[in-house]
Amino acid sequence: MIAGPAQTAPDAPVARTRVTSRWSLRRRLLVAVVAAFVLLTSCIALASVIAMRGVLTNQLDDQIKGSMRAVLLSYVISNGDVPGAQASPESGQLYAGTSFVFVRDGEAVSAGTLADVVPDTISDDNVERLMEAATVGSCQTVALTGGMGDQRVCAYVAVAQNGQELGTLLVSLPLRGTYQTLLALSFVIAVSVFVAALALVALGDVLIRRALRPLTSVIATTERISQLPLDAGEVQLSNRVVIVDPASEVGRVSESVNRMLEHIESSLEARAASERKVRQFVADASHELRTPLAAVQGYAEITRKHDASLSDDARESLGRIEAAAHRMSALVNDLLLLARLDEGTEIDRGEVDLSLLLIDAVADAQAAGPEHPIALELPGEPIEVVGDLMRLQQVVANLLANARIHTPPGTHVEARLATDDAEAVLEVADDGPGVPEELQATLFERFVRGDASRSRAAGSSGLGLAIVRAILTAHGGSIAMRSQPGETVFTIRLPLVAAEAETATPSEQG
Repeated sequence: MIAGPAQTAPDAPVARTRVTSRWSLRRRLLVAVVAAFVLLTSCIALASVIAMRGVLTNQLDDQIKGSMRAVLLSYVISNGDVPGAQASPESGQLYAGTSFVFVRDGEAVSAGTLADVVPDTISDDNVERLMEAATVGSCQTVALTGGMGDQRVCAYVAVAQNGQELGTLLVSLPLRGTYQTLLALSFVIAVSVFVAALALVALGDVLIRRALRPLTSVIATTERISQLPLDAGEVQLSNRVVIVDPASEVGRVSESVNRMLEHIESSLEARAASERKVRQFVADASHELRTPLAAVQGYAEITRKHDASLSDDARESLGRIEAAAHRMSALVNDLLLLARLDEGTEIDRGEVDLSLLLIDAVADAQAAGPEHPIALELPGEPIEVVGDLMRLQQVVANLLANARIHTPPGTHVEARLATDDAEAVLEVADDGPGVPEELQATLFERFVRGDASRSRAAGSSGLGLAIVRAILTAHGGSIAMRSQPGETVFTIRLPLVAAEAETATPSEQG
């Protein structure tokens, strides 16, 4: 009898794919789909190769079992290795490359490899390997030397017709053909998976792009809205997301974005209306206050003509009334100017030579405060911008006055003018104590005083830098400040005449 072989299958490796979260959603989806496809097909391919290996191994074991009787008849009994034994009339088919070892009483009696009719010899080392690996009633895999490679060996107990045990016959066949078949199958599967993955990448990219196209529209709409100036003034949020499929997740996101934009637009409209009311109130109040303030100043001047008949207390009270009237008049004028600047008025357009403007402003500031030496740095060529000469003079004079008023005597002030690409850059710097760090973020807001010297007694209302920023904003410019003990620099940027013309031309043509 010939016992059936036992089959053992190797474990399958586990593969993991890690995708970085910094990729776009489209790329992550595509990689996830392709990775899932490759993982599933790899598992199926691995299972197919393992199953095919088991089938081919079982077929090889059946071939070995079928050739055992022929090996026993042709090469063992016929050569007299088993004296007195009779051959069985049944015989099987012999395969080229079959190796055999006949073992009796624990020793190899006959061994060889069937290359043709006459068996070739087999080395003693390979005989020992076959004897060690073989188990009666089963088939095992053993690696042989001498170029024979892996072999499948089965052990069979040879029994004569009279029931006499003749010995143990070991028969093996090479696994080379099995390995070649598995290699070819693996190659075909790998090529098929690779081609299918490439096709899936191309098709998946098209499908994912098409599916995420509405989301791209949402991104484009939100980016356009993010570039709108929403901090002040009236804002028109006319952009809306086009909804293609309201039932899809992207469609629901688009609807939510549109509802959010409508809510933001209504809120901005309410805020703009409130700002208009406040500006109108400030402008009206400032305008209405100018008349009684002028009357107070006029009556004070008339009373001052009769100064000889006034008592000392009356003269002191009159002086305080005049000082308060002048201060309140300046405050009202500043508020009225801010209100008009917020409305977009009070700006006349014309070419302004900043070099001449800065020379005049420095001369005036030096005459007003000789205890603060002012250095002037100008380029070799004049620098011209488009703007209101009076308002720009007010800006420079205000910054120079701040440097003079809010620093101790002896502080050096420097005014610098230069160009940077299409902008004029004007800097006013001083080496004073600097602006407190906690006030730097709000220094350009209204009614903000940078230090203790900016008090009502010193005549500061906290509107000077707010007016400076409003005037520069109306001119399309900007102002920035950096300050630390020993260095405070205010930097003004205004578009040059050429840059202003290039910016205005497209809008006029449109």
